[in-house]
Amino acid sequence: MKIDGIWPFQGRVVWLRPEQGGRTSGPPKSSPHNDYAHTAFVPPHTAKTGLASFGLRNFECGAWVSAAEGRWLIVDNDGDQLVEPGTVVVCTEGPRAVAYFHVERVVDLYGRH
Repeated sequence: MKIDGIWPFQGRVVWLRPEQGGRTSGPPKSSPHNDYAHTAFVPPHTAKTGLASFGLRNFECGAWVSAAEGRWLIVDNDGDQLVEPGTVVVCTEGPRAVAYFHVERVVDLYGRH
């Protein structure tokens, strides 16, 4: 599914390998026509205390580490889901961590860094 709107978080995604508990099929396929929607949380919260819908896009297909863009899909970038430069967002499928998104820059609603 293609997700419209601003993608304010820029950084790199590190996918966990299957032996680390990651996806058995490896990194998801990326496409200019589809974005990867899943759940995520920001530590110190956990999948039980801070889970929300999150999206990633523009990552290199099949790469275990790649530049990427991210965004919250429903919640605002505030409170338990506050993301700033230096934040690590834990990407999950259900309660299981499958990737870490390391945020390097946050762009505001007007495209400023």
